Amino acid sequence: MKKESPLDLPRNVLAAYAMLDDEALRFQGLTRLSCPPGCGACCRSQTVEATVLEVLPLAQEIFRRGEEDHIADAIEGKEKEGRFDCVLYQADDDTGTQGRCRYYRFRALVCRLFGFAARRRKTGDFEFSTCRRIRESSPHEIRRAETAIANEILPPVYQDAFFRIAVLDPARGFRRLPINTALKEALIEMYWTSPRHLTPSQASSF
Repeated sequence: MKKESPLDLPRNVLAAYAMLDDEALRFQGLTRLSCPPGCGACCRSQTVEATVLEVLPLAQEIFRRGEEDHIADAIEGKEKEGRFDCVLYQADDDTGTQGRCRYYRFRALVCRLFGFAARRRKTGDFEFSTCRRIRESSPHEIRRAETAIANEILPPVYQDAFFRIAVLDPARGFRRLPINTALKEALIEMYWTSPRHLTPSQASSF
Protein backbone atom coordinates (compact mmCIF):
# COMPACT_ATOMS: atom_id res chain seq x y z
CA MET A 1 0.00 0.00 0.00
CA LYS A 2 1.41 3.38 -1.03
CA LYS A 3 2.14 5.70 1.87
CA GLU A 4 0.32 9.03 1.67
CA SER A 5 2.53 12.09 1.38
CA PRO A 6 1.75 15.29 3.32
CA LEU A 7 0.65 16.81 0.01
CA ASP A 8 -2.06 14.21 -0.63
CA LEU A 9 -4.45 15.74 1.91
CA PRO A 10 -4.72 19.15 0.18
CA ARG A 11 -5.29 17.33 -3.12
CA ASN A 12 -8.07 15.25 -1.56
CA VAL A 13 -9.72 18.38 -0.17
CA LEU A 14 -9.59 20.02 -3.61
CA ALA A 15 -11.14 16.91 -5.19
CA ALA A 16 -14.02 17.07 -2.69
CA TYR A 17 -14.40 20.79 -3.42
CA ALA A 18 -14.66 20.05 -7.14
CA MET A 19 -17.66 17.79 -6.54
CA LEU A 20 -19.35 20.41 -4.36
CA ASP A 21 -18.65 23.09 -6.97
CA ASP A 22 -20.36 20.93 -9.60
CA GLU A 23 -23.43 20.56 -7.39
CA ALA A 24 -23.58 24.31 -6.76
CA LEU A 25 -23.12 25.11 -10.45
CA ARG A 26 -25.93 22.77 -11.47
CA PHE A 27 -28.23 24.49 -8.97
CA GLN A 28 -27.15 27.93 -10.18
CA GLY A 29 -27.82 26.88 -13.76
CA LEU A 30 -31.29 25.67 -12.84
CA THR A 31 -32.24 28.77 -10.84
CA ARG A 32 -30.10 31.38 -12.68
CA LEU A 33 -28.81 32.61 -9.34
CA SER A 34 -25.55 34.56 -9.22
CA CYS A 35 -23.75 37.03 -7.02
CA PRO A 36 -24.15 40.73 -7.88
CA PRO A 37 -21.24 41.65 -10.20
CA GLY A 38 -18.06 42.47 -8.30
CA CYS A 39 -19.71 42.14 -4.88
CA GLY A 40 -17.26 41.64 -2.03
CA ALA A 41 -19.63 41.98 0.92
CA CYS A 42 -19.17 38.45 2.25
CA CYS A 43 -15.38 38.73 2.02
CA ARG A 44 -15.46 41.80 4.25
CA SER A 45 -17.33 40.04 7.05
CA GLN A 46 -15.58 39.96 10.42
CA THR A 47 -17.09 36.59 11.38
CA VAL A 48 -16.07 34.17 8.62
CA GLU A 49 -14.74 30.90 10.01
CA ALA A 50 -12.95 27.91 8.51
CA THR A 51 -11.07 24.84 9.67
CA VAL A 52 -7.36 24.32 9.11
CA LEU A 53 -8.23 21.40 6.83
CA GLU A 54 -10.41 23.59 4.60
CA VAL A 55 -7.56 26.00 3.90
CA LEU A 56 -4.70 23.52 3.47
CA PRO A 57 -5.00 23.69 -0.35
CA LEU A 58 -4.96 27.48 -0.05
CA ALA A 59 -1.81 27.41 2.10
CA GLN A 60 -0.19 25.03 -0.37
CA GLU A 61 -0.91 27.42 -3.25
CA ILE A 62 0.40 30.39 -1.28
CA PHE A 63 3.70 28.51 -0.87
CA ARG A 64 3.71 27.58 -4.55
CA ARG A 65 3.46 31.28 -5.44
CA GLY A 66 6.15 32.17 -2.90
CA GLU A 67 3.84 34.56 -1.02
CA GLU A 68 3.87 32.92 2.40
CA ASP A 69 5.88 35.68 4.12
CA HIS A 70 3.74 38.42 2.60
CA ILE A 71 0.48 36.72 3.65
CA ALA A 72 1.78 35.94 7.14
CA ASP A 73 2.77 39.58 7.62
CA ALA A 74 -0.64 40.73 6.38
CA ILE A 75 -2.41 38.43 8.85
CA GLU A 76 -0.25 39.77 11.67
CA GLY A 77 -1.10 43.32 10.63
CA LYS A 78 -4.82 42.62 10.72
CA GLU A 79 -4.52 40.95 14.13
CA LYS A 80 -2.78 44.02 15.54
CA GLU A 81 -5.63 46.19 14.21
CA GLY A 82 -8.26 43.87 15.69
CA ARG A 83 -9.64 43.08 12.22
CA PHE A 84 -10.87 39.64 11.20
CA ASP A 85 -11.91 40.09 7.56
CA CYS A 86 -10.18 37.73 5.14
CA VAL A 87 -6.62 38.74 4.35
CA LEU A 88 -6.96 37.54 0.76
CA TYR A 89 -9.69 39.97 -0.24
CA GLN A 90 -8.56 42.57 -2.78
CA ALA A 91 -10.80 45.64 -2.92
CA ASP A 92 -11.40 47.26 -6.28
CA ASP A 93 -12.74 50.60 -5.03
CA ASP A 94 -12.27 53.01 -2.14
CA THR A 95 -15.33 51.74 -0.27
CA GLY A 96 -14.10 48.15 -0.33
CA THR A 97 -17.53 46.85 -1.31
CA GLN A 98 -16.35 45.83 -4.78
CA GLY A 99 -13.51 43.38 -5.04
CA ARG A 100 -12.30 39.84 -5.47
CA CYS A 101 -10.51 36.92 -3.83
CA ARG A 102 -6.86 36.71 -4.81
CA TYR A 103 -6.98 32.91 -4.45
CA TYR A 104 -10.50 32.22 -5.66
CA ARG A 105 -9.87 28.70 -6.97
CA PHE A 106 -8.47 27.68 -3.56
CA ARG A 107 -11.04 29.42 -1.34
CA ALA A 108 -12.38 27.78 1.82
CA LEU A 109 -15.58 25.73 2.05
CA VAL A 110 -17.79 28.50 3.42
CA CYS A 111 -16.70 30.78 0.58
CA ARG A 112 -17.79 28.15 -1.95
CA LEU A 113 -21.18 27.56 -0.37
CA PHE A 114 -22.17 31.02 0.82
CA GLY A 115 -25.23 32.20 -1.07
CA PHE A 116 -25.76 28.93 -2.94
CA ALA A 117 -26.47 26.24 -0.34
CA ALA A 118 -29.24 24.83 1.81
CA ARG A 119 -29.45 24.10 5.51
CA ARG A 120 -31.14 21.11 7.06
CA ARG A 121 -33.64 22.22 9.70
CA LYS A 122 -34.13 20.31 12.95
CA THR A 123 -37.36 19.00 11.44
CA GLY A 124 -35.36 17.34 8.66
CA ASP A 125 -36.54 19.52 5.79
CA PHE A 126 -34.40 22.12 4.02
CA GLU A 127 -34.27 25.88 3.72
CA PHE A 128 -32.38 27.94 1.18
CA SER A 129 -29.51 29.85 2.78
CA THR A 130 -28.33 32.84 0.82
CA CYS A 131 -27.13 36.38 1.45
CA ARG A 132 -29.10 39.59 1.79
CA ARG A 133 -27.64 41.11 -1.37
CA ILE A 134 -28.66 38.16 -3.53
CA ARG A 135 -32.15 38.24 -2.01
CA GLU A 136 -32.46 41.95 -2.77
CA SER A 137 -31.06 41.76 -6.31
CA SER A 138 -32.61 38.46 -7.50
CA PRO A 139 -36.13 37.97 -6.04
CA HIS A 140 -37.38 35.89 -8.99
CA GLU A 141 -34.36 33.60 -8.87
CA ILE A 142 -34.75 33.23 -5.10
CA ARG A 143 -38.35 32.07 -5.54
CA ARG A 144 -37.16 29.62 -8.19
CA ALA A 145 -34.52 28.28 -5.79
CA GLU A 146 -36.99 27.90 -2.93
CA THR A 147 -39.41 26.05 -5.21
CA ALA A 148 -36.63 23.72 -6.34
CA ILE A 149 -35.63 22.95 -2.75
CA ALA A 150 -39.26 22.35 -1.78
CA ASN A 151 -39.29 19.75 -4.57
CA GLU A 152 -36.06 18.22 -3.21
CA ILE A 153 -33.87 19.55 -6.00
CA LEU A 154 -31.01 20.55 -3.72
CA PRO A 155 -27.84 22.59 -3.87
CA PRO A 156 -25.04 21.49 -1.53
CA VAL A 157 -26.29 21.21 2.06
CA TYR A 158 -24.09 23.00 4.59
CA GLN A 159 -24.01 20.28 7.23
CA ASP A 160 -23.36 17.49 4.74
CA ALA A 161 -20.68 19.43 2.88
CA PHE A 162 -18.87 20.31 6.11
CA PHE A 163 -18.88 16.67 7.21
CA ARG A 164 -17.75 15.48 3.76
CA ILE A 165 -14.61 17.61 4.09
CA ALA A 166 -14.03 17.15 7.82
CA VAL A 167 -13.86 13.35 7.71
CA LEU A 168 -10.88 13.54 5.36
CA ASP A 169 -8.84 14.46 8.44
CA PRO A 170 -10.91 14.75 11.65
CA ALA A 171 -7.98 16.15 13.65
CA ARG A 172 -7.94 19.24 11.45
CA GLY A 173 -11.45 19.13 10.06
CA PHE A 174 -13.86 19.89 12.90
CA ARG A 175 -12.37 22.87 14.75
CA ARG A 176 -13.65 26.14 13.30
CA LEU A 177 -11.46 29.22 13.65
CA PRO A 178 -11.54 32.80 12.34
CA ILE A 179 -10.49 32.39 8.73
CA ASN A 180 -7.16 34.23 9.07
CA THR A 181 -6.28 32.17 12.15
CA ALA A 182 -7.06 28.95 10.30
CA LEU A 183 -4.93 30.10 7.38
CA LYS A 184 -2.05 31.03 9.69
CA GLU A 185 -2.09 27.54 11.24
CA ALA A 186 -2.28 25.95 7.79
CA LEU A 187 0.71 27.99 6.64
CA ILE A 188 2.70 26.78 9.65
CA GLU A 189 1.80 23.17 8.82
CA MET A 190 2.61 23.66 5.16
CA TYR A 191 5.98 25.20 6.06
CA TRP A 192 7.15 21.86 7.40
CA THR A 193 5.97 19.92 4.34
CA SER A 194 7.06 22.41 1.68
CA PRO A 195 9.80 20.85 -0.50
CA ARG A 196 12.04 23.88 0.03
CA HIS A 197 12.19 23.10 3.76
CA LEU A 198 12.77 19.33 3.40
CA THR A 199 15.91 17.29 2.93
CA PRO A 200 16.54 16.10 -0.66
CA SER A 201 15.42 12.55 0.22
CA GLN A 202 12.19 13.82 1.83
CA ALA A 203 11.41 16.14 -1.08
CA SER A 204 11.98 13.38 -3.68
CA SER A 205 9.30 11.24 -2.00
CA PHE A 206 6.67 13.86 -2.94
